[in-house]
Amino acid sequence: MTETPPILERHGAIARLRLNRPALRNRLGADDLAVLLGHCATLAADDSVRVVVFEAAGPVFSAGFDLDALSRGDTGDAEDGPGGIGRVGTALAALPQPVIARLHGNLYGGAVDLALACDFRIGVTGMELLMPAARIGLHYYRSGLARAVERIGPDATRLLFVSAQTIDAATLLRIGYLTQLAAADGLDAAIDALAARLEANAPLAVRGMKAAIAGLAAGTLDGESFAAGLDAAHRDPAFIEAMGALRAKKRGG
Repeated sequence: MTETPPILERHGAIARLRLNRPALRNRLGADDLAVLLGHCATLAADDSVRVVVFEAAGPVFSAGFDLDALSRGDTGDAEDGPGGIGRVGTALAALPQPVIARLHGNLYGGAVDLALACDFRIGVTGMELLMPAARIGLHYYRSGLARAVERIGPDATRLLFVSAQTIDAATLLRIGYLTQLAAADGLDAAIDALAARLEANAPLAVRGMKAAIAGLAAGTLDGESFAAGLDAAHRDPAFIEAMGALRAKKRGG
């Protein structure tokens, strides 16, 4: 398989964002991160995309940020870390579409944050996660730690980041890192089923509630933004049509 920067593909209303360096265990260099940021900008501007699947080629989901670059002193800034990887996590989290992480294999380091930035994470039995930052003396960047605390809570964040131990799939499901656990041969069916459910929902309601949930979790949601999202969803022709159908059904007995 040819090694390439991350790939963005469209399959109808579902986009697939794929890490594609399997021989390197999908390690993430600065060039890969720049491409991922560009793909996120493309997705954010495309209203025809209803669902995004974040996936990877090869047996490992991702080895995280390029350790060679890290050893050369690229520890990045306090906010977004080496190579600015935290900016990619923030861009993934900010996408208006729901994002599903397809975790078919192990993940390490910065990939732990990128998967956590997704709205849903479906993993496979037997997969493992390792956040080795504390082992090597690397203090993780603020945006990644904040994302973990918001999404899985401080206790689970300590387990992942401070203990620096390998975490198995059952534990990842228990602490909320995984949304769902599937057998390896059932992973794609689970991904497809969730993507189909999300695609079938009203897009403005989905986008508005996704943004509201993120704002509530971060403590940044203001009433005006919430009201604007609610109003947009309720002006959506899909909502008006659904309400009309309900009224007609009620009249019909």
